[in-house]
Amino acid sequence: MNLAAGSSCDQDSLVYRYGDTDSGLGRATPPRRVPSPSGPGSLPATHHRRLQPGMGRYDVADNVSDAGSDYTGPRLYRQPATKSNKGIVLNAVEYCVFPGAVNKEAKQRVIEEMNRSEAKHFLVLFRDAGCQFRALYAYYPETEEVLKLYGTGPKQVSDRMFDKFFKYNSGGKCFSQVHTKHLTVTIDAFTIHNSLWQGKKVNLPNKRDMTLVI
Repeated sequence: MNLAAGSSCDQDSLVYRYGDTDSGLGRATPPRRVPSPSGPGSLPATHHRRLQPGMGRYDVADNVSDAGSDYTGPRLYRQPATKSNKGIVLNAVEYCVFPGAVNKEAKQRVIEEMNRSEAKHFLVLFRDAGCQFRALYAYYPETEEVLKLYGTGPKQVSDRMFDKFFKYNSGGKCFSQVHTKHLTVTIDAFTIHNSLWQGKKVNLPNKRDMTLVI
């Protein structure tokens, strides 16, 4: 006789019956108890079974009784690690930034710098929208620091120095511009304002001091 899950019957008071007639063993025969599960597929004795409220079924408890553990509270939360774009930038360096044998030496140097660094996020500095390589940077999202590892460019890049941002498409093996005003972990390359590439800052004359010529 199978019991439906959620039944309010007590297993200790169950008696097997065949139709409306007595089993032939007499009224004094003690009731049979439903045997506890055993054998293949049964639950180990160390597992707890609990009835989920409103679920109508039994479920195995997540925690297993252990003689050496007294902790029964909720599971401890582990903060996910920062996502790394190292693989994406390595792919970009290999197939887009330094294609061909002519750039083999520069490509190898950039790869070595990336493997030597403990950073998880890297950025490529381009000269302009033409995507000519200038430098490799390490980006630390926790402190918002962008520090140069190799190449030609500022030792450190601040937020107001950024001009354009790019993301690398591994499938198409190309960079595409991302229209945003601030650096995020989804960015793989960037450019800085053109005026920062000039050796000396050019001071433009004040319009108020200019002589009007008629």
